[in-house]
Amino acid sequence: MLNRKLRLGLLGTNCYILGDEESREGLIIDPAAISNSIPETVTEHHLNVKYILLTHGHLDHLAGLEYVRKLYPGAKLCFNPSDSHLSENIELVSYLGMPALPNLVPDIPLDEGSTLELGKTRFSVISIPGHTPGGICLYTPGYLFSGDTLFNSGIGRSDFEESDTEALRQNIINRLLSLPPETLVFPGHGRETTIGREKAGNPFI
Repeated sequence: MLNRKLRLGLLGTNCYILGDEESREGLIIDPAAISNSIPETVTEHHLNVKYILLTHGHLDHLAGLEYVRKLYPGAKLCFNPSDSHLSENIELVSYLGMPALPNLVPDIPLDEGSTLELGKTRFSVISIPGHTPGGICLYTPGYLFSGDTLFNSGIGRSDFEESDTEALRQNIINRLLSLPPETLVFPGHGRETTIGREKAGNPFI
């Protein structure tokens, strides 16, 4: 599986471009800003973008959404609809210094048990509310794309109005740390890590 990370936007959000190397089907995770590096990467690897996925509804992860939807009008927008309203949240808009967006509607609503197929690769959705009500992680054996749920030696912020600190911690412990320890974790910000490393030494869990 092709996996390219782009660091985008004022907050250095990680946007991931995944691709099946046989079918050339592509997936963009968290288009965080308007950036030529997104279409350049898609074109470099000859991908046909099938999905655009949001790990959650915070603006620093979707500021480039309308840009990539215009570039790839056939791509299906995928996210948990519990976060549809967050792009209009005045507190978050003010904090992030970004313009509000209208409520978003997913083409493919995601929740616990949802799956997406990219060529021969099958991804499972793990629902992890806590950072936001509709936060999700995307998992396929060996790889976890964790959004702002789990970081290298950290976890997501839980001081927003709709966050839940204990739910976030317990969901990470019960849902993510039970994955194989060698699973690579690709977070929404910062460096990659593994489940084993976070289970052994993450100070927040």
